[in-house]
Formats: sequence, C-alpha cells, structure tokens
Amino acid sequence: MKKTLVLFAMLMICSATTLFAQQNGGGGQGGDPAARAAAMKQRYKDMGLNDVQVDSVVAINADMRPKMMALRDASEADRPTLMKAMTDERNKRLEKALPADLAKKVIEAMSMQRGPRGGGGGGNQ
Repeated sequence: MKKTLVLFAMLMICSATTLFAQQNGGGGQGGDPAARAAAMKQRYKDMGLNDVQVDSVVAINADMRPKMMALRDASEADRPTLMKAMTDERNKRLEKALPADLAKKVIEAMSMQRGPRGGGGGGNQ
C-alpha cells in the first residue's frame, strides 16, 4: 500500500510540473502574445534597428503571416517550393525597407529561427 501511495504521489508531482511548465510558456513557446511581440521588437533593436525600422519589419512579418499559415493547406510536395517563394518575397521586402547591413542581419536571424532544415514551428514533423 505504501508503494502505491508513493507511486501515486510521484505521478502527481510529475503531472503538476508538466502542467506548470506548459502554462508558463513551455520553454519559450506560447506565453503572452504581448510579451512575445515586445521580446521580438527588442531583438530587432538589439540588432541595431531604430523604431521605424522595427515597425517596418513587424509590418512585413504581419503581412506575410497569413500567407505562411495558408501553406498548411498546401500539399507536402508543393510546400517547400511555396515556402521558398514566400521567404524570397519577404527577404526582398526587407532589403527594400532596411539598409543592406541591417537587412542581412534580420534575414540571417529569421533563417536561424527556422532551424537548419528550413522547417520549424511545431513538433509534429
């Protein structure tokens, strides 16, 4: 009986730990959208962008987001080609909106977020 109670207590502790980790952002994912937006803007400022440039990058990303989300409906075979085309479009817009050195920094930072495979996002890959 003691073993059962100890096992049950351990299970409850593990479950509570997992629940709290997920509620607090789960390792940088999720969390408060305003806090994520502020952190993103701060990363751009840390790269040397001024407020107007940060707003331009945020606007470009906001404009591209629905297009990127629509890729979920594309076939697996078409998705990489479509993703590359959208990434190229975004990069061209960034290059027009920013000085060359800053555009390069921002584009590199965005490509690093995607990971080495060019994937990213969810864990169901």
